[in-house]
Order: sequence, then C-alpha cells, then structure tokens
Amino acid sequence: MTIYDIGAQAGFYTLIFSQLVGKKGRVYAFEPCPYEARFLADHIRMNQLANVQILQLAVGERDGLVGMTINRGTCQNQVCRSSDSILTVPMLNLDGSGLPPPDLIKMDVEGAESSVLKGAQALLRETRPIVFVALHGAEQQTACTEILRACNYRIHDLAGQPLNGACAVDEIYALPV
Repeated sequence: MTIYDIGAQAGFYTLIFSQLVGKKGRVYAFEPCPYEARFLADHIRMNQLANVQILQLAVGERDGLVGMTINRGTCQNQVCRSSDSILTVPMLNLDGSGLPPPDLIKMDVEGAESSVLKGAQALLRETRPIVFVALHGAEQQTACTEILRACNYRIHDLAGQPLNGACAVDEIYALPV
C-alpha cells in the first residue's frame, strides 16, 4: 500500500501509516514548512522508518513556487499574495508528480485543500484512492465536495454518515464509487 500524508507536520499520522503499510508499503510525507519538517525528520529517524520518504514541498494545483505565511512559528500551507508571503517553497501538482500512485491520501493543508484536489483530478479519476480531508472553512467545504463528487466519489463524515448535500463538517473521507 502507498499512502500520501499531505501536510504531515511533525509526523503523527506518518508514524501510524508507516506501521500500517508495513515494510513493503510506502508513505510519502509532504511537509513544506522547514520548522515542521525538522521534527518530522527527527521522528522518522528516531523510529528508524525505512518506508517513509519526506518531501519538503507544498502540494497544489500547479508546479512552481508558492508563498506561505507563518503563524506562531509554524507555516500555514496556503497560497498567498507575494506581498503577504514570508516563505517561498516549491509546489508539486500530484497529477504530474511521477510518484507511485496512492491507495490513500490524508490531507490537512490549512485552507489549500481545493488546490490540492484540483491538481489531483486525473489521479483521483484513474487511481481511485481513499481520501481523508481536514476542511478549513465553508469555501473549502463547498469546493472540495464539488471536486470529489465530480471525480465520482461518495463523501462521508467521520462518523460514517453519507453527506449527500452541502457539507458542513470540518473533516470528511471520500470513497470512489
């Protein structure tokens, strides 16, 4: 099994995923913030995880560079106007990444969720991974559910209840139909 942990931060889910996929599986931990990536790397090293690869970059709709803000010492993984940027990091589009396709995607990207999904529509349609998303605000709730439904996914809240209409929860999972 291959898992993408997008917005891995210090690696809490990365550590769990590493155990779940086993020695033959692979976890790709995406963390653009140098502050968080330092802790992520320490946790991978301390736990001697050979099946995790850290990718210190943002994930979004296009390849290129993206500005990020910094809040209380940690980065916020969201596209911002260049005048607001404190940090510029490389950004990867999942559809053109060349990485092995995922079986599962976990995403917590502080408001850039729809950008990630827009850049992964071919992957979602062709590979059909399970998707877990932390949604940040009403705009992301609407945009992400629209993208996932257009890619032929069923959306559920974390209690397992199907979400057929408007989404008003902050965490969802989506299963391919």
